[in-house]
Amino acid sequence: MHRIVAERYLENPEVVIEFGLENIKRWQRQGVDCEDFRMWENILRFDPQRLMGTLCGTSEEAVRLRQSSPFAGLIPEDIRRQVLATTL
Repeated sequence: MHRIVAERYLENPEVVIEFGLENIKRWQRQGVDCEDFRMWENILRFDPQRLMGTLCGTSEEAVRLRQSSPFAGLIPEDIRRQVLATTL
């Protein structure tokens, strides 16, 4: 799923960054927060190189961060279902 997010980022980085930051802000306003959200926020604001590594990487940190992804809702539901159907 995050490879699709990475593709979207390459096509339009500003939209993907803003989407992720807005999700984090909304969740924090709702009282949901964690260290991973703060890490995502730093990556989105200051480190686009690290963003691609986090989206596509196999490191323990990348895998962990993807578990609290700020990109929920970015991929249309029909595409999300197709991806899930091919990976299950």
